[in-house]
Amino acid sequence: MVLPVVFYKLDGLDEMVNTMISEYENTFNEEPKIERVNSWKSSLQFLLKSKITHPVIAEYPIFSEYADFIFLNDNEGIVVEAKGWRRVKKIDEYTVEADGQLRQDPCIQLKNYVSKLNYFHPMKIKFRGILLLYNTSDYSTSEDCLIIRKPDELKREIDKLTLPSQDKIYNFINSILTITKDLISLLQGISDQQILSDFTNTLYTNGYGLTQEQLLLIEDILDSVKKNIDKTYLVKGGSGSGKTLVAITLFFEALRHGYNVVLGYKNNRLLNTLKYILEKHYKTRPLTGLIRFYSTGRVKPAGIGDDGYNETHDLAVFDEAQRMTTKVIENTQKRAKVKVYFFDEEQILLGEEEGTEANFMSIASKYSIVEKRGLTGSFRMPYTSLIEKLLNGEKVELPSSFFKVFTDIEVMLNELREKPGKKALVCAFTESEGDLKNKKSIKNVRIGYPLQSGFDLYKGKNLHITWLMDAKTEYPRYWSGQLDPLSYCASVYGAQGFEADYVGVVWGRDLVWREKWEINPSVITDNVGGNRFSLKQIAKKDKDRALTLLKNRYYIMLTRGIRGVYIFCEDEKTRDYLLSLIK
Repeated sequence: MVLPVVFYKLDGLDEMVNTMISEYENTFNEEPKIERVNSWKSSLQFLLKSKITHPVIAEYPIFSEYADFIFLNDNEGIVVEAKGWRRVKKIDEYTVEADGQLRQDPCIQLKNYVSKLNYFHPMKIKFRGILLLYNTSDYSTSEDCLIIRKPDELKREIDKLTLPSQDKIYNFINSILTITKDLISLLQGISDQQILSDFTNTLYTNGYGLTQEQLLLIEDILDSVKKNIDKTYLVKGGSGSGKTLVAITLFFEALRHGYNVVLGYKNNRLLNTLKYILEKHYKTRPLTGLIRFYSTGRVKPAGIGDDGYNETHDLAVFDEAQRMTTKVIENTQKRAKVKVYFFDEEQILLGEEEGTEANFMSIASKYSIVEKRGLTGSFRMPYTSLIEKLLNGEKVELPSSFFKVFTDIEVMLNELREKPGKKALVCAFTESEGDLKNKKSIKNVRIGYPLQSGFDLYKGKNLHITWLMDAKTEYPRYWSGQLDPLSYCASVYGAQGFEADYVGVVWGRDLVWREKWEINPSVITDNVGGNRFSLKQIAKKDKDRALTLLKNRYYIMLTRGIRGVYIFCEDEKTRDYLLSLIK
């Protein structure tokens, strides 16, 4: 068994605590810290004193965090967050000092859990929250938050629920929380006032609330800005860990506090999509000038990390910083007092990209204090670890509830079209190279016949799917849902930083399975980076390096789906291998 734990009867404190310890060890392959065990003891003791007869679900996972207790009936639920703190002092609207440590405000934390369950649990149970404070009376809040301090008060609230069936509890704990609205869609749907004055709270009310880890990171960074400390934050996080969400929230929070802040990107598709959304609102339109490339390679306009950039800021935030060169890293160190680099080495795409932890540490330590932080967990895509293992050559089981491998691309496209929500199509950068100048060029056709490469897999099929080419017009409209998602396809460059409910992945002939993963350089058409750094050129000179970069690309493409990833392989042996992994 693994977490969560279901107690159908509350009886025997030691036995319950030992069960919690055992299931924690089964879940994380390590012993829980003594502080956590003591917390279980005190909160379970409170439940015993309350004489509750209702089944309780303990340590229920909500993405990367765990709710203390959940009580259900057939269509309602109560989330109970228990705190054994003795001294609590309110610091600001989102944080408290609890027993000498900075913590997320417990009512905000509870609001986050309730909102995520209401938005993202597939059973659509209506939840409300209770904050259990059993050791202190010195906390109050203006939030709509029910605070209980006595066992009989808790019993009265829980007794309002009818008893759930065991099937209801089983179905609840075995359902997967799935984000049903991506960040771009969320930004599109909120007002300029919510963006400018209430962005963090808007996230909480829409199920996108920050975790304690994310919130405290933002608080620490803003505190460094306030104190005018020369400091660099290196924030490492995998796909779906919330890097872009935290970077954007930090940007808006810094603006709200009146700081001179700039947000830097490499990906012109993501940058232009953010600008496209902000330009729709009169009051947020001026913010688009504060979202910039960190390198353009040109004198005018210079990127934040280019030699010709002559502005300085209180705070510089860099998303996708793994794509920086060492020169850009060096230059960006001179652009602000506080620098924040969000990066993931597994998303390095080109030979010139040098945003590794070692390079950041080596350069930043010459200029400022350096603090390394991490973002854990996966909020968007529940199977990132499986994708990592798959691409490392390990034999894994891909759950059929999320992954599907198709033998016919038309069947895949038809199934995608019937799916609810936002859809997208991403393709390996093979077979055709794209042509920005001539939209009717055969070089822009990725799925159809004929193809630039001469590959005739799609001969006889009524298919004509072209590359998205224009980063300023097509990509923003595509990822904001204004273009037919299955008449166009994105390369990895246009997929990085975006997501959709269901994503179709056309797995090319570049990465093939032959009892291990091998690279096939002959079909690669990716010239981004030129003769020195493009994948096409590296594949001719250094197959091992190219294979690593290629795996990074597939990692990105295979982790864009929120509710499902559909795969069509252009190589038959690779398709058969992936089909054998679906369970």
